[in-house]
Amino acid sequence: MREYKETHHSLLFKSNSDLTLYSAGHEACSPGQNYGPRVRPYNLIHFVLRGQGELHIGDHVFHAASGDAFLIPAGQVAYYEASRDEPWTYAWVCFLGIQAENYLRHIMTSTEEIYIIRGLSAEKYETAILELLTFQDDTTSSYFAVNSILLRIMSYLFSDIAFQEQEWGRRNGADKIRFYLDMNYFKNLKLKDVASDLGFHPHYMTRIFREQFGIPPKQYLIELKLKKACGLLKSTQLPVAVVAESLGFEDALAFSKLFKKEFSVSPSAYRKGTF
Repeated sequence: MREYKETHHSLLFKSNSDLTLYSAGHEACSPGQNYGPRVRPYNLIHFVLRGQGELHIGDHVFHAASGDAFLIPAGQVAYYEASRDEPWTYAWVCFLGIQAENYLRHIMTSTEEIYIIRGLSAEKYETAILELLTFQDDTTSSYFAVNSILLRIMSYLFSDIAFQEQEWGRRNGADKIRFYLDMNYFKNLKLKDVASDLGFHPHYMTRIFREQFGIPPKQYLIELKLKKACGLLKSTQLPVAVVAESLGFEDALAFSKLFKKEFSVSPSAYRKGTF
């Protein structure tokens, strides 16, 4: 593994900057090599250059291969593992700053799969990150130089996802709400608290979300939780009560009633396929 870590400035300085590099690296993994589960205070983007593997984040599992990138937001528990037959080689950048979450959210809400970008030209990202790895000193001069490369990588990403500036400006509020729900659906969320966290009046939040997505945020959140419940029931042997708790339901019975109302079958019957 080759890695560059910027240490001239403190983590606090980086957090209060607009956008700044934390580290970057390049690694050819061995079969089955894994990392995590772990939570980081910075954001990560891994570019898969060759081979393949899997990303586990929350209850999501994604397969990623050459030409894909996977994104791990700060504060998210993530685990990733190289294929045993065709282990990946990847390059990565880690970054943080006041605008870091905003930029990452722009990317994640502009792609079909929130944590994965498909079909990238891996070579230019590898070239940029290998250039980062040539830096040996830790000076103010190199700080500006390595951050210019980070900005170049971000420029590549925004171009490759065909980011729509005008569309984002129009949809920013509703997408911000959806992103918040997508990232926090497993909690026992109260919509008035969501509105408060995002700086919206609850009625305004409901209106702009419904205008953009055709359903109120409460219904979106319920449907999202139930969709995740279906995945957990099919892919694990967790008791129904644990599935309910892991999705932010305080009452397993209420969860079961809601599930049956939506799917006309109980969670246990759904898991067994007896319907």
